[in-house]
Amino acid sequence: MAERINNLSGKEWLQYSFSIWKDIQKNKEEWALRHPAMFPIMMAEKLIDIFTNSKEQVVLDPFMGSGSTLIAAQNKGLKGIGFEINKEYISMAKNRLDNVYRTIFINNSNYKLINDSAENIDTYFSPNSVDLTITSPPYWDILNRRRSADRKAIRNYSNSSVDFGNISDYNQFLLSLQSVFSKVYKVTKPGRYCIVIVMDIRKNSNFYPFHSDLTKKMEEINFSLKDIIIWDRQKEYNNLRPLGYPYSFVVNKVHEYIMIFKKM
Repeated sequence: MAERINNLSGKEWLQYSFSIWKDIQKNKEEWALRHPAMFPIMMAEKLIDIFTNSKEQVVLDPFMGSGSTLIAAQNKGLKGIGFEINKEYISMAKNRLDNVYRTIFINNSNYKLINDSAENIDTYFSPNSVDLTITSPPYWDILNRRRSADRKAIRNYSNSSVDFGNISDYNQFLLSLQSVFSKVYKVTKPGRYCIVIVMDIRKNSNFYPFHSDLTKKMEEINFSLKDIIIWDRQKEYNNLRPLGYPYSFVVNKVHEYIMIFKKM
């Protein structure tokens, strides 16, 4: 008999299977944090519900940021491990995690924060040891530019030479991501999943289909694309402009892609 992928009821399974997620929202604590590229704990919790079936499983985030994936993992009773190059965000994630542990009265923390580049993942893990990866990698160098949709200011992530957001060439950026995910593939157990949250990119007059370009790179390292969920973020954008009006029609991107890859 095949192993269950998760412990969802039929009703929950149906609800989670909708191809557009409109109910994912940041909580008050997340809105207050000064992090330039955060996805909600709520999203990571839903993904953990779908793609894990045991409290013994390990969840990895190679681009941890403020720690949303690890907080979701601890809320679900799983071990979370995150890589982050920025010491400020390592500290932010630790404070958030410790605060949650105090809130839910857990004495023994079940997480690990690693202040290192995700390029070194395979030096910390044995092959076939990770059950689920949930991450949102840098969206190239968009944090170094003013956001066109609502004119939000530059939100530079770091000045580090190992920050992929500081790579100027798009193809080199994709190759760098591929290198990291090749190591994620190596440490992922066969049959387990790697979830990557991305948005397509517009830079000046050029459009970059990041989600499809990344998919090609993932398939080259043997990850199989199993499905895509659309994360509808329209409610977060309350100051949109008619881009290109009235000479060139430009779409306001208010969605992201939840890319579901599997190690076969």
